Amino acid sequence: MILFALTFCMLVFTLVNLLFLQPLTKPVASPPTAVCIPLRNEERNVPKLIASLKEAVPRESHVYLYEDRSDDGTYAALVQSIADDPRFTIFRGVPLPEGWAGKVHACHQLASRTTEPYLLFLDADVTIDPTFIDRLHGTRLREGVVFLSGFPRFPTPTWLGKLLIPMQHVLIAQHLPLFWRKVRHPAFAAANGMNVLVERTSYDEVGGHASIHNSLIDDIDLCREFKRRKKLTSLVQVSPYITCDMYATNEEVWNGFSKNVFKGMNESVGIALYFFLYYGVQASAFVALLVRPDWYSLGAVLCVLLARLAINLKSGGRQFWLHPFSLIAYLALLASAVIRKWRRQPITWKGRMYP
Repeated sequence: MILFALTFCMLVFTLVNLLFLQPLTKPVASPPTAVCIPLRNEERNVPKLIASLKEAVPRESHVYLYEDRSDDGTYAALVQSIADDPRFTIFRGVPLPEGWAGKVHACHQLASRTTEPYLLFLDADVTIDPTFIDRLHGTRLREGVVFLSGFPRFPTPTWLGKLLIPMQHVLIAQHLPLFWRKVRHPAFAAANGMNVLVERTSYDEVGGHASIHNSLIDDIDLCREFKRRKKLTSLVQVSPYITCDMYATNEEVWNGFSKNVFKGMNESVGIALYFFLYYGVQASAFVALLVRPDWYSLGAVLCVLLARLAINLKSGGRQFWLHPFSLIAYLALLASAVIRKWRRQPITWKGRMYP
């Protein structure tokens, strides 16, 4: 009975919360925008990235690419894909200063070398719809914000990716009160670094990426800086107009999320315990149905699966029935990240080591 009541409350909150996840508007004429993209070891993503950008860059906007001293053929792929298109500029990376995280430093370099009144930071593994940038600016005007972000659609080619990558949409839908998305308090910071649109004046006022120079969760930390300065930010539904091919292998999935999952909780053991409890309750519904099947355990399972189905329908996800396995993978990932931090073990990402 208690298990059913808890999962029913989770379902109700999820359904209500999703009502406040606003879609992108119709396209509008975009103001001059610097599309800023850091790249390190992204050779496989370059052709489709550049192809989508060539169809999507508005007039008076420009694409700036920071090639961050890659170990593969990223630079050659950029030169070949861009050809003689004058809307693209490549910056060669400089050595990473001590105390800076790689992506944060790359974004700082891009912002420092551009002048457009708006900055759109994109990851190199995204592809965007031809109307995406214009829709993003239209949504910025509707929301009345100076910082805008959202979670893309995620193709999931690996089995671990199918379990963990869509959990990003689950975490937002079940833990961020979207009806309070514009509250000017750092506790309500939510963003996705794969696509972040900011007004340059506000960006400079909060200190830009230099204010979070050692962050491994640059999207959330930058959003927190905006909220600390009482700037309006918002999180919206950007799929299906942007897609992100995050990780190509199971190892990349595990390592990529390992460096972020506990950091995103401010490395708070209390917050981690809350997530263990929350998703432990969901996992226990499936265990209860297997061990002692009755109407209450069946109802609890249905509540959990219906909540996941609603999230998938909103985000364009698939295979909601994999959710019990996603729970196991997520809880294992979080436990591993907490233990790694407790043991002070660093993690290596794209040839660089982080604590």
